[in-house]
Amino acid sequence: MGNKFPFRLRLLALAFLPFVLTAQNRKDRHLSSAEVLGVRADASVASAAPVQKLDTASIRRMGVTSTADALRRFAGVNLRDYGGAGGLKTVSVRGLGAQHTAVVYDGVTVSNAQQGQIDLGRFSLDRLAGVELHTADEGNLLVPVRQLGAATVVLRSWQPNAQNRGMHGVVALRHGSFGVWNPSLLLSQNWNGHTAVNVSADYYHGNNAYPFTVKNGVATHREKRLNSQMNDWTLEANVHHLLRCGQLSGKVFYVTNHRYLPGPVTLYVSGNNEHLTEQNAFAQLRWEQQYGRWNFFGAGKADWRESKYLDIAGRYPGGRLDQRYKQGEIYASAGASYAWQTLTAAVATDWFRNDLTSNLKVDNDVWRTSWLTSMTLRYAPRRFELTGRLVSSIFRNHATAGTEAAKNASQLSPSLSASWKLISDQRAHLFVRAHYKEYFRVPTFTENYYYHLGNTHLKPERTQQLGAGVTFAGMPFAHWQVQLTADGYVNRVWDKISSIPYNLFVWRTVNLGKVRAAGLDVALHSTWTLRNGQQLIGNGTYTYQRVTDRTDKKSEDYGKQLAYTPLHSGAVSMAWENPWVNAVVSMTAASKRWATNEHTVTTSVPAYADVNLGLYRTFRFRSFHLEARADLTNLFNHQYEVIRRYPMPGRAYRFSALLRW
Repeated sequence: MGNKFPFRLRLLALAFLPFVLTAQNRKDRHLSSAEVLGVRADASVASAAPVQKLDTASIRRMGVTSTADALRRFAGVNLRDYGGAGGLKTVSVRGLGAQHTAVVYDGVTVSNAQQGQIDLGRFSLDRLAGVELHTADEGNLLVPVRQLGAATVVLRSWQPNAQNRGMHGVVALRHGSFGVWNPSLLLSQNWNGHTAVNVSADYYHGNNAYPFTVKNGVATHREKRLNSQMNDWTLEANVHHLLRCGQLSGKVFYVTNHRYLPGPVTLYVSGNNEHLTEQNAFAQLRWEQQYGRWNFFGAGKADWRESKYLDIAGRYPGGRLDQRYKQGEIYASAGASYAWQTLTAAVATDWFRNDLTSNLKVDNDVWRTSWLTSMTLRYAPRRFELTGRLVSSIFRNHATAGTEAAKNASQLSPSLSASWKLISDQRAHLFVRAHYKEYFRVPTFTENYYYHLGNTHLKPERTQQLGAGVTFAGMPFAHWQVQLTADGYVNRVWDKISSIPYNLFVWRTVNLGKVRAAGLDVALHSTWTLRNGQQLIGNGTYTYQRVTDRTDKKSEDYGKQLAYTPLHSGAVSMAWENPWVNAVVSMTAASKRWATNEHTVTTSVPAYADVNLGLYRTFRFRSFHLEARADLTNLFNHQYEVIRRYPMPGRAYRFSALLRW
């Protein structure tokens, strides 16, 4: 940004100055007081399996700036971020890998059969009403089977309220450092008190040419991140119809994204000429209905995805590498549950077909059909809850003539979770909980078929999760509420899928070994109500993860921490809400990591702490609500890397204005 940063910062600050002065000079604004009489145990406290949630209010109070940043605030999450808005962002939960984490968008799973992991950078916070993380098991009894992964990220979009009559809308504009512009529009219309429709459009542009420092011994050199520009268009439409004792919801979604992929920085070489263009469109429908003690649901989805990767470099024949992929999915799910006194039984089944075509020599026409079935029984007397599940998984692989199909797979996976309410009254709730779960994942299409890398004889990865914890929600004093969860766990992975080099140009994917993850997740939420409608809201998470290779005791890697897994990590935030201008300070941090499993001196990735500051305020006049916000990220301009040789942005500003009616 050079010397333009202070000038732009002052210029945009002046635009927000009237809002601040208005907030300070309004004499007629009064906040009504409320007496807190008790505390309620929400899902994160009462659930038999760990669950963490952030709604829109929590996102605002914690200074969260993106969906990936929201997940980084959860305990047990290891975020891989390749830097800038265009860099890939995936999460691994409790050392199990990103492929073991399912992503659910409004009740239906988001899939990528090619890579097996979802780029969370594609989901804008503007369209989300909440983010959840379920670990080991899903708290809801009746859900699609594919949602029962080793860990599940649940994204809930802003849904139209069929009972809220009239036209409603949201217009937002965000601007930030490094050429970021992000306008968005959402319109919602109710027709008859039973049916509502909303449509939204979102555009994101950023050149992401942020400065960073290259160190070579005692010498340093300033550079700018190159080849990091991104343009993204997202269109979405939702319909929500209320039935008698039920509801019907549908979604149509389209996103197109063109980005330049920033390469690794090696001494003074930071250039790259990789391009990625992606398109994704899907339509989904979900139905829920209750008849007395019976509950039913049905869901369907059609998904299409295309990606074009281009790398222009002299090392390729003809000077360029051009790879094109098309994926398709047809998905259907249905289930029913029956409740009788303290017992509830549920059954659900999923069927889906995934196919992949490409211009490569091997994985040019392959497909997979999958059939999943779950049977669940829950016993829940007054203070105790016990849930048992059994999941049957059947996968059948197919390929065109001349291409060898991958191995078929089938598995029975049990799980058991329990929660016991030790204390429950108006001022305190105390639970203990435990869970056990087995889960497995089949290889992705890339792992099975990719040219010079894939292996059609791979076996599925098998996981075992075991954990126990304690949760507490209470009021130590009249105006102070505290919520605390602490969970310890041991996870094991067998037949870990890894890629190893045969020579300089050819790699091979094999079932290599075993991984063990032992850890502790702690989450704390505290609200202190002050006078004159003021509040201090604190949030903190801490994660200890010891994730090690347990394959061969004779190997030099045995017992060493896996690559890019910090031993210690966490996040903390403190928000002060008041009648004037609300403020929040937040920090995320991680200990030293290693870029490889060998732990050589040259692969050490230093620890980091990233501090952010935010100011925000909501103004109300008639039926309009104007939200104004200013954020300063990486406050101390600390240069750090999450992935080695992919520097993260330094100090940056972000201004946003959002109008609701």
